[in-house]
Amino acid sequence: MIDFELTYEKRLNLNKKAGELIHAFGEGYFIIDEYGREVNTFTHEKEFNRLIEKFRYRHYLIEKLKEKFNKTFEFGEDNVLFIYNRRLKVIYWNLPKNKEEVGLFFKYIRDKYTNEIDSVNYSKNETLSFNKDELP
Repeated sequence: MIDFELTYEKRLNLNKKAGELIHAFGEGYFIIDEYGREVNTFTHEKEFNRLIEKFRYRHYLIEKLKEKFNKTFEFGEDNVLFIYNRRLKVIYWNLPKNKEEVGLFFKYIRDKYTNEIDSVNYSKNETLSFNKDELP
């Protein structure tokens, strides 16, 4: 079993916008790094690719949660989970590293925070499935 929650001491130290992808006309794509800096695909391709790989599964998890639960999820600074723009206690999350972990995180969040997402009807047996080409 993977460890979903981190202690304060072991938190990820991420900027709130870390992993966010931005497109600027004529300048290409940027991704926000762990410290809130923009990294351009043209000038820092290796770093850009590292960040894309690091945050791609978290991004996919967020999109699937928003899609299934009425656009109510986001991760803030230090990867703290917000539901309905309210922070869930002080819980720091790991980043999912592959599609299996995305599915585990999805099920864990869905099952553990039922009260926070009670306005949405879903089946307890529902699973998260996706194709690799669906990933950003």
